[in-house]
Amino acid sequence: MKVARREFPPAPETAAAAREFVHDTLLSWGVPDPFDDVILLVSELVTNAVIHARSSLEVTVRRLEGSVEVMVTDAAPERAVPQAGPLAVDASPSRSEERSGGLGLALASAIASSWGVSYGRADKAVWFRIDDAGDGASSLEAPAAVRRTPGRPPRPAPWSALDAALGSRLSLPQLLERTVEYATTALGGDAAYIALATSDETMWEVRSAVGLTSGGAPWRPLRIRTEEAFPSAAPEPGAVINDDLMIARAHRGRLSRAGMRSLVTAPLIVDGRVTGLLGVASRRTRHFAAAAAKRLQEGADLIALPVERSRLAEVELNRRASLSFLAEASDLLAGTLDERMTGALAAQLITSRLGRWCAIHAVNELGVPRLTHVMHGNENYNDVLRDLLSGEPPREQRDPQPLWGPADLTEEEIDDGLVRELVRGPAISIPLVAHGRELGRMTIGKNESDDFTREEVDVADDLSRRVASAMENARLHERQASMSVALQRSLLPAREKEPSIPSVDHAVFYRPADEKNVVGGDFYDVFAASGRWCFAIGDVCGTGPEAAAVTGLARHTLRALAKEGFTPSHIMQRLNMAILDENTSTRFLTMLYGEMTPATDGGGGMRVRMVCAGHPLPLRLNPKGEVEQFGTSQPLLGAFEDVGFTTENVDIRPGEVVLAVTDGVTERRSNSDMLGDTGLERIFSGCSGLSAQAVISRIDRELEEYAPGGHTDDTAMLVLRFL
Repeated sequence: MKVARREFPPAPETAAAAREFVHDTLLSWGVPDPFDDVILLVSELVTNAVIHARSSLEVTVRRLEGSVEVMVTDAAPERAVPQAGPLAVDASPSRSEERSGGLGLALASAIASSWGVSYGRADKAVWFRIDDAGDGASSLEAPAAVRRTPGRPPRPAPWSALDAALGSRLSLPQLLERTVEYATTALGGDAAYIALATSDETMWEVRSAVGLTSGGAPWRPLRIRTEEAFPSAAPEPGAVINDDLMIARAHRGRLSRAGMRSLVTAPLIVDGRVTGLLGVASRRTRHFAAAAAKRLQEGADLIALPVERSRLAEVELNRRASLSFLAEASDLLAGTLDERMTGALAAQLITSRLGRWCAIHAVNELGVPRLTHVMHGNENYNDVLRDLLSGEPPREQRDPQPLWGPADLTEEEIDDGLVRELVRGPAISIPLVAHGRELGRMTIGKNESDDFTREEVDVADDLSRRVASAMENARLHERQASMSVALQRSLLPAREKEPSIPSVDHAVFYRPADEKNVVGGDFYDVFAASGRWCFAIGDVCGTGPEAAAVTGLARHTLRALAKEGFTPSHIMQRLNMAILDENTSTRFLTMLYGEMTPATDGGGGMRVRMVCAGHPLPLRLNPKGEVEQFGTSQPLLGAFEDVGFTTENVDIRPGEVVLAVTDGVTERRSNSDMLGDTGLERIFSGCSGLSAQAVISRIDRELEEYAPGGHTDDTAMLVLRFL
């Protein structure tokens, strides 16, 4: 009996190393080839030990009379080996095995002459025995833990393990990982890979590989061009052998760096279309013969349709996820009309879904770019990123690659570990364009160990258009808001230019119905004209720019006529005609206009000459807290040509307070109830002894308590407190 042993670490490359050890050992002992079944089971048992035991392991090979025995021992007896019946009876792994991609001992039960598991205090051993070709079952006594199959089953085909994996409902990554492992074993190669067409079928992506990374590092999907995926210039309908990669055009890079010298590939063909490529490589030249190529093509044909179905399902799942992300992003971006908030929200969305970091550059009205937002998944990198991107925005770059080269960095930056880590990662930079105008630049980066998929680049491109549209809307809203503020400022008197009226304390108030649009139809005015102090409060039917146009006409016409010394009735008559001449939108105007002069009866106070043109009548509050309306309602302005107005004279005594409001106050609603004149009089009656501004504040507070947030109409108030 001959025995060979070797210890291995629990690393991803252990399965390949164990296969090579057993292969070389059997060759050195003169065991007749082929011994594919032995290598296949070694690969399976070692892989299971690495995945489940996660401890160092020992592989022991014994040459018995007429058979070969291999034992895999690990140091984790507490982790039991899942038992499985013969593959022909039940090849499906348990759910726990399915999660890790293993097939348990199903292969051992189907292939080995005998196999078993033994547990010790400090270790656990799984072994199998395979008789030489042509021999019956071994007559050697097997340990008590052995499970025998009734007679040796027929030798399985080279891809029986892969066929079993297809029936075990593995995910696409798991299936691809098992495929490259089985392909390596089936062809006696040192490395294998499988490449699939991208969703747009313009490139290929090496989704899984074994034997091509150094130090046992896991394989990271790699996008390559067609000429890099196939050993010939273009995909071919059958398997292709490349005897010496050192003189080949393709694969000169990654395969050669891994020490591979020969290669055989087989296309995955579905409905006459090449959907992928399965390749096995060897460190020896001219290692593969026609039989190996035929065998590989059989494996490729076996998995082509299941892999394509899984790939299309994955593409559809990613597409739905992308659409859901874009829909959610659109809703969030549409919810803000602030440009800075839009940029900050875009950066947050990107770092949560598309990249490790994001930077937003905005271009102002003069075409000058400025970095507005920087966000990294690790906030410790934010300042470094801001320094790197503070100058000109990166050039447009939709092909993921590092943004900076050594020539772009100072010696101090090159010596900085954080900078080095950032600049090595791939990045894309996409313009933010709306209506043919570039509003800025959106730059997205990842860690060096990550890469952008084509789908992620497409989603980023789509998102950039949505961000640009939101930024454009925010800018338009900001410009409109600025114009609205300027227009409303022209419709209301500046506080600093309001006159100081002897013996009268006055205060004014205005609030538009929509606080996002400060242009409304209500207005007030207080001014001096020809020795008189004039006041006015008005309400145009409706709100918005059209109402504001009528407001502007009324206010400026009123001032001009008052300064000419016309009486209030004559002013109303002229103003009515001006509105009828200029107003083409059928906007009506109610107005209370009055002029104050000192009373002539010697009792102090003021005489008010006034016209109330369709407006709510003013209220008067005496020192006793009694409230009454005064004046007479006359026709509104801008409705009829043939109307006349009459000037009324009212004497206001010292200590009295006059309140004039628009209907936005009296029509304030709380559910189905309306405040009305009675409600306003009740509030006003409690304002005795307050200053004019205090009266305004008291009424505003009472209105908010009566109907919180219920200002659905423009609101204006004017208070005159006679001292």
